Amino acid sequence: MSVETAEPSLDRLPTTVSMFRFSAVTWNAHRVHYDLDYTTTVEGHTGLLVQAYLLASYLSQMLTAWGGPTGRITTISYRTRLPVHAGTPVHCWGRQIEVTDGDGFRDFDFEIGLTADDREAVTGTARVRQPTTA
Repeated sequence: MSVETAEPSLDRLPTTVSMFRFSAVTWNAHRVHYDLDYTTTVEGHTGLLVQAYLLASYLSQMLTAWGGPTGRITTISYRTRLPVHAGTPVHCWGRQIEVTDGDGFRDFDFEIGLTADDREAVTGTARVRQPTTA
């Protein structure tokens, strides 16, 4: 599959365990990510909320896999539009919107997003740089 024509995508399932671990390594102690009783009774949500940074890391994983060992994410910008709950499968996607050639590299610009429950939960843009010379 050619990097220039393939559209990046990635599927993930944020579990309570992965969310707990992510909260631990990022020192995020907000209870909406691990305390279901607090999240539903005090905050009024219907379930534990997946961290926005965890969702962003899924988008980064997708782009890193697409770029391969020589590709580098040079910019990424995203906006969380809807909450995502633990146990909800998510689908990350990318659409190539522009390719720019430089001196020894090629930049691929993408519109990126993440869907959960068939709704756009995260949208954004990104650039992946590939060397054109060894």
